[in-house]
Amino acid sequence: MARPPAPVPATSPDTVFSAERALRHVEAIAVRPHAMGMPDHARVRDYIVAELTALGLKPQIQDATAIGTRYQASGRVQNILAWLPGSDVEGKAVLLMTHYDGVAAGPAAADDGAGSAALLETLRALRARKQPLAHNVVALFTDGEEAGLLGAAAFVREQSWAKRVAVVINLDARGTSGRSLMFETGPGNLDAARALRAAGDVTAGSVFTTVYRVLPNDTDLSELAVLGLPALNFAFIDGVERYHTSHDDFAHLNAGSLQHHGAQMLAVTRAFAGEALPRPTTGDAVFFDLPVVGLIVYPVALALPLAIVVLVLVGMAIVRDRKWIGVAIGALVTLIAVGLSGAIAQLSGSAIAALHARLPGGGAPQWRGIYAAAIALLAVAVTLACMSVAKRRTSERSLYIGTLFIWLVIALVATVKAPGLSYPFVWPLVFATAAVLFTRGEVALRWVTAAVTLFLLAGFTYGVSSIMLGVVGTGAIVLGVLTSLITLLLMPLVRVAAGDSRWSGTFWVTAAAALLLVAGAFTVRRSGEHPQPSALVYAENADSTDAWFGALYRPRAAWTRDAIGPATATPSWTNSLSPTGNRFYGRRVERVPLESPNATFVRDTMIDGARRVVLRVTAPRGTIAVEMRGSGAPVLTSSIDGRVVDTTRYRFHSRDWIMEYWAVPDSGAIVALSIPSGAKIDFELSARLPGFPPIPGLRIPVRPDNVVPNQDGDMSIVYRRFRF
Repeated sequence: MARPPAPVPATSPDTVFSAERALRHVEAIAVRPHAMGMPDHARVRDYIVAELTALGLKPQIQDATAIGTRYQASGRVQNILAWLPGSDVEGKAVLLMTHYDGVAAGPAAADDGAGSAALLETLRALRARKQPLAHNVVALFTDGEEAGLLGAAAFVREQSWAKRVAVVINLDARGTSGRSLMFETGPGNLDAARALRAAGDVTAGSVFTTVYRVLPNDTDLSELAVLGLPALNFAFIDGVERYHTSHDDFAHLNAGSLQHHGAQMLAVTRAFAGEALPRPTTGDAVFFDLPVVGLIVYPVALALPLAIVVLVLVGMAIVRDRKWIGVAIGALVTLIAVGLSGAIAQLSGSAIAALHARLPGGGAPQWRGIYAAAIALLAVAVTLACMSVAKRRTSERSLYIGTLFIWLVIALVATVKAPGLSYPFVWPLVFATAAVLFTRGEVALRWVTAAVTLFLLAGFTYGVSSIMLGVVGTGAIVLGVLTSLITLLLMPLVRVAAGDSRWSGTFWVTAAAALLLVAGAFTVRRSGEHPQPSALVYAENADSTDAWFGALYRPRAAWTRDAIGPATATPSWTNSLSPTGNRFYGRRVERVPLESPNATFVRDTMIDGARRVVLRVTAPRGTIAVEMRGSGAPVLTSSIDGRVVDTTRYRFHSRDWIMEYWAVPDSGAIVALSIPSGAKIDFELSARLPGFPPIPGLRIPVRPDNVVPNQDGDMSIVYRRFRF
């Protein structure tokens, strides 16, 4: 994918976004891990409040119990809010949102120190204007995004300012570098996409927003979706190996990514807050960016007419060719080539992963460009071989028209099923078919076809396979299939490059792929830039003398296996330690008694024929979060600190009642569970604390730089079980 812009220096005008100015905020925020419940969490909160105050704003803290509606999570959040008044003080507002918490494993420089820094610098640039914007701007630094989008849920549910919001801009990150991609919008995104053009240098495409809508992924914007507002969501996603690890630090953050983040936020904020609010209601858009041209936007209503135009063009090409059998062979061979390319790519990705699992240096091959290039070349070779065999049965022109027919089918299906996906297939097909029909401009049109195809599909293919999914499994299949389709559409130019070779360069392309595979096998290794994640766990059962040391998953890193030692069968209570259902892997160790969580009975009442059990849950000092699990009786309804738990929007449902509570206050959390009359419930608690105590007889080797803590990092878990 294209590189982010260069960072703007601090000497730039006050009204300009400067990454160099914003970096000082990242440096101050990303000193140490600051997840909810950790000591540094309050330090980061106070820093942001102080910076907002220094800008002349009057920040507020929203202190509330939040209950997520996407995940089984709750907690005591402290959102930071600031109001930048516009000329119409009583009117609507533009909401700028990011989260200031991080995961326990790392200092969160990118996710989301960069977002917090970008928002602070954006507010500074807006304050530097001589005239206020037409409309108000609300700055929201949410708490508990990493814990389950908690701060955003609390803002929607309890903060009165939410009713004033007319449009939302959110910043997040899933890596430490790369361009800031606008990957998600609110409903009816035509108007928002048009406003995005104000940012100028953008990376966006309706193909990303369409795909993201069906993925099981969330940011804070997922909680604000219930408001049904226009929205733009930005994130940079390269450097995913450092995501949620200790290497998400100041040293690894790309300053250009921060510049792209903030420059877009500032430009779009000025566009939204300088025009009429609320925004006009529109349908969805098809949109994509092109070099020099910028962002192209048109209504989805135009997608079908464009597809019909392509249908007519391809139909004309088929009629003119008149070699029906040749066209049919071309279509069949196209399907065979694409299918074989996807299969070979998947097998290659699996083989690469298996190889590196056995190599001493390991590595993370799924994220490495050298393997993406190798798999792509294998797909090219397979495609060339298929077409070389087929051209002995019919003319190259008929074969190519058969390829155009398959592209047409893909374009039509995409247009009808998901118009936002249509443009990468429709526009290249327009120029490719025109090159077949208009022989006078054939050469020029072929080159235009190549340029449009590569601009629209090459970056998308690389981004999805190498950055989002990795070149193993699904990512490899996507890489193989799309590479084959691109090769087929550009086949006339590929054949020119190959000359009169009988196999159209199949062998030298295969040789190039083999060389890259060999080079990858010798060079791809774990390193500080490409680390392997690892997290160790000390777990003890406070109801017994049982204690275990291991991990909440079967470890891949050799260092992790060495640190744990010989694993044995684990007791059933360890199955309740992970909210995601991961099996504990480890061995028994000597117990080091730790303070345990507790659940005390408050009251027991009958309401509407159900037994309502009310409990007070407390946790040891230093606890980040407590997982609560109810089993043995169905939980009909529940509430946390007097707030009803809404399960209707959950991403995942479980057989047991499960709820995490983050940053448990000293006074505890009040949990109310309604169960059938006469039933009893088993209530399990697992308190998570950072680090673990010295364990007698256990020697843990020094963690090398290429193996890093991830997610919650190394931790202790204390388990207890009650029955009520």
